[in-house]
Amino acid sequence: MGALGDYRPAMAMLGLQRSYAGVALFTRAALLQGMSPRVSVVYRQAMATLIIAPIAYFSRRESRIPPLGFKSFSLIFLTAFIGVTINQNMFYEGLYLASSTMGTAMGI
Repeated sequence: MGALGDYRPAMAMLGLQRSYAGVALFTRAALLQGMSPRVSVVYRQAMATLIIAPIAYFSRRESRIPPLGFKSFSLIFLTAFIGVTINQNMFYEGLYLASSTMGTAMGI
């Protein structure tokens, strides 16, 4: 690795933190314009599903690993869905009630 290559993890971390801050500011602006925090959570999860579902589908097509059973898949889906939904609802409600700086510092 060169001199710049040693700093790649730090640069990646800074880039992600900047993107998190941008999302928090954009979301705060939308919430102050009247968007419901719950609607924002639905939009965010819908966008994530539309992006991740095709990747998951096409990456598993040629896999020889047996698929999960229905019960295992249902339990994983239920716990992930409930956990993410509660977390995002609390974050967006806090972002709506507090400042963007506080929401970004505490929520992410």
